[in-house]
Amino acid sequence: MITGVVLKFVLFAAALILVVLLVRRAFKKPNRAKAQPDRIRMPKLVLIIAWSLLGLGLLMSLLAFGSGNMRDPVPFRIASVVMVAGGLLVLLVYNNWYLAPGRDEIAFGTVFGGAKVIRYSDIATYRTVDRGGRRMLFLSSSSGTKLSVNLAAHDVSPLLAYIEFHRRNGRWPAGGELRA
Repeated sequence: MITGVVLKFVLFAAALILVVLLVRRAFKKPNRAKAQPDRIRMPKLVLIIAWSLLGLGLLMSLLAFGSGNMRDPVPFRIASVVMVAGGLLVLLVYNNWYLAPGRDEIAFGTVFGGAKVIRYSDIATYRTVDRGGRRMLFLSSSSGTKLSVNLAAHDVSPLLAYIEFHRRNGRWPAGGELRA
């Protein structure tokens, strides 16, 4: 017979393994936009989390605002509103954020809907940093536009080819020089 402690440990381990596998799968394969396949979007796991938060928040608000026989419904109401707002915010972030690495520039959408472009030849500074096992690339253009990219999660190989050319030669490639 399985004791309660062992059962809790087994269930916790199974849940942890499931979460690790879901996160690993989410970042392994890039999520391309159907309407514009050159755009890399956030993993679909973010969309699932957003809809889950929104659905649970709406269910909680239905219970919190509809039930009249609670002792103190205010904390439950606040939690339901926060979950709905959080779900809407994550949905907004998923909808607006993208990366579109092209031949001569990288276009990207910001979290709150702005679209920006950095031409590879206009990159003023770049650096790579290892943070918690993730390799991050930080870019800054001559016009002040900044971008940070998780290189393990997003395929920005045209940008990396330009940066490698700059590291080797000390200058940015002229038009068509890198493709030759």
